[in-house]
Amino acid sequence: MLAIEELGNRICIIGCSSSGKSTLGTQLSRKLNIAITHLDLLAHHHDSQWKRKPDSELIDAHNKIIQQKNWIIEGNYSICMQHRIENATAVIWLDFHVLTSAARYLKRCMFANEHRPGNLPGSEKQFAFWLLKHILFTYPQKRPSYQTIIDSAQAPAIRITSMKALQQAKRYWQL
Repeated sequence: MLAIEELGNRICIIGCSSSGKSTLGTQLSRKLNIAITHLDLLAHHHDSQWKRKPDSELIDAHNKIIQQKNWIIEGNYSICMQHRIENATAVIWLDFHVLTSAARYLKRCMFANEHRPGNLPGSEKQFAFWLLKHILFTYPQKRPSYQTIIDSAQAPAIRITSMKALQQAKRYWQL
């Protein structure tokens, strides 16, 4: 496990929906005093019930952020992942079993918290069948491509495969 100082000043956090990327990113942001970007907030119109912006808008906003000296970016979005990871000083991959993420997603929907890190401002809708389907079926298919991108990166990568391991990392980093 890398010490928190070894993560550097450009941290990329990827993983399945509902794996805890937003929460971890927010905690790291506070600890390291580095601004956090939640890609879901860049990719969707606020007050829209999760209506997607055009890919070009996401890519432009993303590229402006990765040109900065310091950043923490959480989220996947394969259309800009390669460029982000190439510019990262560390990659943290929350790669839990999909049933863990699905259960966390359902719990998140049942106990909606409008102040949850990464929640879209103005969105009242929490549950989406397509997202549950994405967690269970699409994400597992994307794992090999994520691994390939990470393997080609210069930055050290930390792959966390369980909630227990994530909690251990948080304790180690004193988050």
